[in-house]
Amino acid sequence: MNISYFLGANSRSGFYSLYDSFPPGEDTFLHIIKGGPGNGKSRFMRRIGAAAESRGLDVEYVLCSGDPDSLDGVYIPALRAAWCDGTAPHVTEPLIFAVTADYVNLGSFCRLPISAEDSRRIRLLNREYKALYDKAYKYLSAAADILDSEGEAKLEPRQLSLLSRRLGRILDATPSTVPGSGMVLRRFFSAISCKGRLCLKDSAAGLCSRVYALPDALVPCFMSMAAAEAESRGLDSLLCPQPLRPSRLEALLLPGCSLAFVPESWNLPGQQPLDLEGLELPAPAPLPEQYAPAMSKAVLLLSQAKSLHDQLEAVYKPYMDFKALDSFTHAHIQANIEKPLEAEAARP
Repeated sequence: MNISYFLGANSRSGFYSLYDSFPPGEDTFLHIIKGGPGNGKSRFMRRIGAAAESRGLDVEYVLCSGDPDSLDGVYIPALRAAWCDGTAPHVTEPLIFAVTADYVNLGSFCRLPISAEDSRRIRLLNREYKALYDKAYKYLSAAADILDSEGEAKLEPRQLSLLSRRLGRILDATPSTVPGSGMVLRRFFSAISCKGRLCLKDSAAGLCSRVYALPDALVPCFMSMAAAEAESRGLDSLLCPQPLRPSRLEALLLPGCSLAFVPESWNLPGQQPLDLEGLELPAPAPLPEQYAPAMSKAVLLLSQAKSLHDQLEAVYKPYMDFKALDSFTHAHIQANIEKPLEAEAARP
C-alpha cells in the first residue's frame, strides 16, 4: 500500500527533524537531491513515485511539514531505494558516498547567471520568509508553554496497573500478521503547517484496521507505556511524536498487528474508545483561552511564509530548463526503477 507521513515538524523549538532515520534499513540506497527553490525537486520525486506505483510497487511519501502539497522524500521498499530533498532545513549527506548514497543535482538544470534584479529579489524574499518562520516558532513555543502549564493526567499506581493489564489483554488478543524484527521507527502522522493542523488519517487507518482512541490528557502516559510493552514483545513499531512537543508521543502504530493507539482528536475511521472503566479519571479541562490565538497566529505566519516561498520559486523557474530535466527524470526512472525490476524478473 502507499502511505504518507512527515519527517519534520514545526515545533516549539523550531524545525524538528527525524530525517536521520530515513530511509529505514541499512541496505537501502539513498539518492540525495540538491537544488534551489523552484528547481523541480518535489516534481522529480512525484514522477518517481508515480512510476513505481504504475508498476504495482508500494510507495512511502514524505510530505513537507511547511507545505504538505510538496514532497520531501520517496521510499520504495521493494527496490530498497529512497530519494530525499537534501537541502535546508533538513540537509542530508551520504554516510559513505556511492555505497550508501549519492547526489542528484537538479541545480545543474538552472541556467546561470541570475540577473542582478532577480538576485536582489531572491535575497529579499529569503530574508522575509525566514523571518516569518522565526516569528511563527515564537508563537508555537508560547502555545507549548501554555499546554505545559496545564500539566498531564497523573495516574496512581492502581490506575497504572489497571491500564497496563488492559493493554496487555489487547496485545495478547492481537496476533502479529506480519513477522516483526523489533524495528522501532519515529514518524510524524500529524503536522502544524501553513494549512493548519493536519492529520494523515488515511495513512494511519490504512496501516491499522483496529484503532483504540484515548482522551488527550491520558495520551503521553499511555503511549510511553504501550511503546515500552511493544518493544519488549519484539513488535515493529511506529512511534508518532507530537509535532508541537516532539519529546512526547502522540500515537503508536503497530502495522504488523494492524493495531493502533491514537488520541481521540485524530478521529480515525472505525476508532473505538479504550476501555477506561474503573480508572475514575477527572473530567478533561478545557484548553486555556490563550492557546487557540497563539496557534492561529503561528499558522497565519506559516501561511504567509509559504506565500513568500512560492514567490521565491517563481523567480527561479524561468531559469530552469524543464525539458532537459524531464529527459533526465525519464532516464533516472529507467536506470533506478525499470532496470532493477527487469533484473529481478529475469532471476531464475
